[in-house]
Amino acid sequence: MTACQVIDEAVGADARIVTDAGLRRLCGFPHRSSWHHAHRYVVCGRNGPPGRHVPVTIGVRVALDALGCRDTAVVTLVRTHELPHAADALTVAVRHETPFVLAAIGSGGRSGEQALDLMRAYGCSAHRVNDPDELRSATVWARKEAVTTARPVLLLAITHPEA
Repeated sequence: MTACQVIDEAVGADARIVTDAGLRRLCGFPHRSSWHHAHRYVVCGRNGPPGRHVPVTIGVRVALDALGCRDTAVVTLVRTHELPHAADALTVAVRHETPFVLAAIGSGGRSGEQALDLMRAYGCSAHRVNDPDELRSATVWARKEAVTTARPVLLLAITHPEA
């Protein structure tokens, strides 16, 4: 099971997941092509600018709030190398107390460590997960933490550590 699939299952069936077309394919199971499963994804294109996921996520969160769905979790799936491009949008999310889980998947590296430091500097929670067995519980924690703090929470899921 991929990291995307673990996160998909751990956030619950009511969550909305923002991602791009490439990561979306990794999250889906062949037998889960039903409308019920597919409608929970917001796919923000394949070749857009890096960091586009966070502004889209803010929009999804605002739309859900306007519909009275404040308890619906919003999760963003990004690759770790795209995190530095999301810094400006994260500032907006923090300023406006926009709760969501920013799940970054990849090798970590410098961009992942910088993102952990940035989130903590913003007063947000951030957690690095190196062990695939801990990913499910870390995702559940991140979902609850975002609601409790009313801020974005970074979940850095390391899939293949750099040497």
